[in-house]
Amino acid sequence: MRNKALIVSVTVFSAYLTTAAQTILQITDFNCKAGGRNNCVPAVQAALATCNDNDSTIIMFPKGRYDFWPSSENQGFEVGFDLKEKKNVIIEGNGSEFIFHGNMQIAMLDECEQVTLRNFSVDWERPYISQAEILHVTDGYIDMKIDSEKYPYVIEKGKILFVGEGWKLPVILTYNNLFDQVTKEIVSQSWDAPLGDTFEQEAEYLGNDIVRFYGGKRQVTPSPGNIVTLFHARYMTNGIHIRKSKNTVLQNLVIYHALSHGVLGEMSENITMDNTSMTVNEAKGRVFSIVADASHFLNCKGVIKVENCAHTGMGDDFINVHGRNVIVQKVEDRHTIVTNIKGYCNQIGDEMWLLRQNKAQREEIYIIEAITPVYQDQKLIGYRISFKTDLPEDIKPGDFFENKTWTASLELRGCHILKRHRARGILVTTPQKVVIENNYFRTAGTAILIEGDIDHWFESGANTNVQIRNNVFEDCLTSGNRDGDRWQWGDAVITITPSHKPTSEKTEPYHQNIWIYNNTFKVFDAPLLRARSVRGLRFTNNEVLKTTSYQPYLWQKSAFLFDGCRDVLIWDNHLDVNYITRDVLIEHMKRSDIKTKGFKVISVKGMKTYLN
Repeated sequence: MRNKALIVSVTVFSAYLTTAAQTILQITDFNCKAGGRNNCVPAVQAALATCNDNDSTIIMFPKGRYDFWPSSENQGFEVGFDLKEKKNVIIEGNGSEFIFHGNMQIAMLDECEQVTLRNFSVDWERPYISQAEILHVTDGYIDMKIDSEKYPYVIEKGKILFVGEGWKLPVILTYNNLFDQVTKEIVSQSWDAPLGDTFEQEAEYLGNDIVRFYGGKRQVTPSPGNIVTLFHARYMTNGIHIRKSKNTVLQNLVIYHALSHGVLGEMSENITMDNTSMTVNEAKGRVFSIVADASHFLNCKGVIKVENCAHTGMGDDFINVHGRNVIVQKVEDRHTIVTNIKGYCNQIGDEMWLLRQNKAQREEIYIIEAITPVYQDQKLIGYRISFKTDLPEDIKPGDFFENKTWTASLELRGCHILKRHRARGILVTTPQKVVIENNYFRTAGTAILIEGDIDHWFESGANTNVQIRNNVFEDCLTSGNRDGDRWQWGDAVITITPSHKPTSEKTEPYHQNIWIYNNTFKVFDAPLLRARSVRGLRFTNNEVLKTTSYQPYLWQKSAFLFDGCRDVLIWDNHLDVNYITRDVLIEHMKRSDIKTKGFKVISVKGMKTYLN
């Protein structure tokens, strides 16, 4: 096939690659034609097999529809674009539609360099999410209209099951969500599983695509016209998985569906997402897009650059950037510890910070010398990690290590983060520089969440330099924390809640240097910022405008709530006369820890005393 390739001398327009030698491969020369619903996976594999690392290669798809099917022999998922150890490759879609079927991954970039995916859209013929419209609600039943052509289903033994390409699955109760029929936004004050166990109850087909569900315990009473999303799978396989790769560019992509995260970056360096969006396919009448986060980056390094993206309809957050903590389960000797598998993402040669459970402060750096898996009853339960130098004599179970080698900076600009998806906006915990600027936030949960998780997901990273500037936050937190429940979606427009909790006025903070300035906050309720354990916190020169779009309901009744923060400055903000909240509540802090203008500082004991 290579004799059919056109060899030309041009410049490759990529964020990282400029070269004179370029090979253009037409996918049509590999027995893949647009519009025929034939399986393009073999053609893609054949084209990739001809790529020469010494040259730049463009795999060219003439504009059209191309289908990707799993093989009958494949017992697990199959990959549409499987790139292993490829260099200088561009997948050029020219505005094409890539339609996937069944349990598939869009692309896998494994140990690649200088790979660009651009100018195409991705969807599934039959997504792993369905949706229904609420027609009628009583105490005893709910009637829903479910389009059986778009979302085939059967009722067996009184229970509803949904049918796809090679699958028949129930509704996962924990992740269905309610959307407004007109705005297509998450219904205010609704969270996960608003209809409770409705879909486990007796179902009866009434005709004309109407199904009645009897009984059930609901968390929210829906309104006629509300749309409910019905998830049939969670975390099956990611859309575009970038692993141990360098200088990856995703440009001008629209991803309407994927079976987990839209884009997952793992132990990779320099990833750019430019005008690449996970979004609702409105032409098909949907309110959903992908199953989990739009983009998720763990243990990466270099720069993660996200620009001009507008994600909607996801099953989780807009973006999450973090490292990993590993917890010490056992100390074997002065060089060796044993960890469990939760949170594990390390390799030989990585530099690791030691952190003590009680202080959570980065201490000495230790380099990994050897890693050995630990099994019990033939099941992987953890890893034995040996370091090149002696560990402290007093290291103990419960202390943890954070990977220093794999930490990325984040630049996020010109994006739209809307309440047309579940949960929060931006999650970020990294010691490298973070710039969040010129974005528009209108989220169901908190717009920006900064944690530092050492008790659940083990998503690491005390921040040291975060710039949040020139953004607009409008009516965020319509599904925020109503009553203090951790599993609701945030306490304030910006929420900083690391797991490490201060215990006194002397506790050293976890995060450092988080600056929030030159932003516009349009808020229907009181809370602007909740922050725990930050040194060098700035909220300056922001404009705060009061809206009447929603009724206030959030548990935090103050503008600011600070716990164990030091060197806090609230200054030169411009407040709407209708925004009357002027309280700053502090705990585990001295009055001298905060400097304010225009707000009243109140010391409290026990933040939960302010739930009402």
